[in-house]
Amino acid sequence: MYRAVTLKCLQNNINVEDTQRVAKASQEAQIRFPSFGQVQLDGQDVSTAIRESRIVRSINPVASNPSVRQAMAEQQRALARRTDYAGFEFNKQHITGVVMDGRDIGTVILPDAELKVFIVADARTRAERRFKELKGTGKDTIEDIARDLAARDEADRTRAVSPLKKADDAIELDTSQCTIQQQVDAIEAMVHHRLATPVKNR
Repeated sequence: MYRAVTLKCLQNNINVEDTQRVAKASQEAQIRFPSFGQVQLDGQDVSTAIRESRIVRSINPVASNPSVRQAMAEQQRALARRTDYAGFEFNKQHITGVVMDGRDIGTVILPDAELKVFIVADARTRAERRFKELKGTGKDTIEDIARDLAARDEADRTRAVSPLKKADDAIELDTSQCTIQQQVDAIEAMVHHRLATPVKNR
């Protein structure tokens, strides 16, 4: 969502250091998730655009803006409160809920989430994945992307508002050597284990 707000600022020639204009843009941004992996901003599909390196290079002032974080937090919590998700069957029960990712979801947005997974991977692997995700568009090399990711990580870890950190009750999952399906299988197993565990023992 912060990527989408950053894109909105760049599209409208808003200086990302202008805290008031950026805050206003975040409040006006219509961000939707119509299907798996798809992100819409003001009615336009921006699923690929928000992954571009120019977004990573401009996002830090946006993500550290307290007013933006408040606006995004309200939207994220509203998504979590929705009850119209399809859900799935487990032990003859219909389970509904939301899967949400972000750098402060488990610590700030949804601190009481049933399951928190802190996903990590080595720097080279992350850069290669982003490069493939962008299908080689743009002029950035894998090394450029790795530097941008490292810079954003450092900025997020050290920001004053909602810094990036692992929640005390999160399970760390290193995906450096995992395929997408292996990651899905691992998290699905965690979900099933958590659901099978009596509430008092969680």
